[in-house]
Amino acid sequence: MASDLEKSDYKEGCPIATTALETAAQSEVLGAATRSTFQKWENEIKRGLEHFGMTAGDAELVATTVLSQLEGALLLARTYRSLEPMHRAEQAMKLLARGRQSE
Repeated sequence: MASDLEKSDYKEGCPIATTALETAAQSEVLGAATRSTFQKWENEIKRGLEHFGMTAGDAELVATTVLSQLEGALLLARTYRSLEPMHRAEQAMKLLARGRQSE
């Protein structure tokens, strides 16, 4: 994802986020589509976390955090025209995962 962003000269990001921010509030159809897509992504992340032993409640919380972190990092990377926010988001997620493993 980061390499694609860099190759596009920071013009390409998440088309779902852009659609959600720009048009979903004016269109129930687009709003429903963007909500559904984000929910599917969260559910996939949650399933992966559960597969690796995380409880359902923790996995749901962390899945939302991971998706939020990723989307925010994409926004900042495009704004700053730098991959640094993506790298920091990755480091933060690793810290989170290690913290959950030590509990």
